[in-house]
Amino acid sequence: MIQDIQLKRLAVFQFKSYAEAALDFSERVVCLLGQNGEGKTNLLDSIHYLSACKSYFNAIDSQNIQHGANECAITGEFEIGELPELVVCAIRKGQKKVFKRNHKDYERLADHVGFIPSVIITPYDIELILEGSEVRRKFIDSTISQHSRRYLDELITYNHALQQRNNLLKQLGPKGPIDGALLEPWDAQLVHLGSAIHQARQLFMQQFTELFTAIYSKLSQSRETPGIIYESDLFKGDFEQMLIKNRERDRFLERTSAGTHRDEMSFTLDGFPLKKFASQGQQKSFLIALKLAQYLLLRDNCRKNPILLLDDLFDKLDSMRVKNLLAWLNENRAGQIFITDTDLHRIPQLLSELIMDHEVWEIKGASATKI
Repeated sequence: MIQDIQLKRLAVFQFKSYAEAALDFSERVVCLLGQNGEGKTNLLDSIHYLSACKSYFNAIDSQNIQHGANECAITGEFEIGELPELVVCAIRKGQKKVFKRNHKDYERLADHVGFIPSVIITPYDIELILEGSEVRRKFIDSTISQHSRRYLDELITYNHALQQRNNLLKQLGPKGPIDGALLEPWDAQLVHLGSAIHQARQLFMQQFTELFTAIYSKLSQSRETPGIIYESDLFKGDFEQMLIKNRERDRFLERTSAGTHRDEMSFTLDGFPLKKFASQGQQKSFLIALKLAQYLLLRDNCRKNPILLLDDLFDKLDSMRVKNLLAWLNENRAGQIFITDTDLHRIPQLLSELIMDHEVWEIKGASATKI
C-alpha cells in the first residue's frame, strides 16, 4: 500500500529572505505565485530541507540563514498515512545542524533521509544534461539513498575511505618508491564498498531506464528513441587489480584514478549524444522524464507518494509541455505537489481544466497570502 504524505503546515524563521512566515495547507496541489525575487523558491527549498536535510541550491547551511541573523529554523507538520509527524530543522552559525522528529533529535542526519521522499524540478536541472559526470552521479545517489539506508551508509563510508586514500597519496608525494602496504587497508574498503555500490547502481539503472523510456514516449509524443547508458570502471575488470596497477599513477596524480566515484550516466537520443545533437525542446522533455521516473521509482521503493516540488515551470517549458506534465501527474495520482509561477492565473487555470483540486498563495515581499 502506498502512503500519502501531506504537509499540513510549514513555518520558517530567519530562513533566507523570510524573517518569519507560517502557511497552512489543505489541498493536494499548492500554487505559490508571485514575481521573481519575492521568495517562492525559498519556500520550496525549505520543504526540500525537511526532506533531504539540506538545501537544494546552497550546500553551505550557514548561508541559508537570513542576512544579519545567527540562526534559522524550519518546521513542518505532516500527515503520513493517518499519522501526524513533526519535523524540525535548526541551524545556528558555528554549531552542528539539528534535526528533530517528534521532538526527538536524530543522532545522524542520514537516519532521516528517505523518511519524507521528495523530487524537485527547477530550471537549474538542465545541469543534469549539460554539466559533468559528478552531477549525474549525485542524481543516482540521491535517488537510491532515499529508499536504501544501506546504500547511503555504504556511500558515506566509501567516500570517507576514498578521501583517506587520496590524503595518503598526497603525503607520499610524486617521487620515491611507494609502499603498497600503506594503501592496502584503504584499497580493501574501496573494493568491498565499491562493488556493493556498483551492484546497487546496476539494479537502479534497470528499474529506472524502463520507467524513463515509457514516460519520455508519453510526454514527447515523438518517434525518437531515448537512451541511458551506465558507464563504470568496474565493467572494465577487477577493481582490486585496477587499484594495484594504478598505484604509481595515482601517486603522481595525488588521487585515486579508478573506482565507482568515476561512474557516469550518459544520455542519447536515437544513438547520438543528447547534449550535442538534441534540440532544446528534446532536452527539456528528456529532463522532465528523468525527474518523473525518479518520482515513480521512489514511490515504488519507499511505498510513499513523494512530495513534488515544481519551480518556475514556464521558465523552461512551453504551455503544452507544462499541461502534459500536469496531466501525467493527475493520471498517475501523484501525491502533494507544490508549484511556483510568476503569473497569478495560468497554473490555476490549467489545474481547473484538468479538474485538479488546488489552493493559491500569493508570495510578495517574503510573505504569503492565501487567495
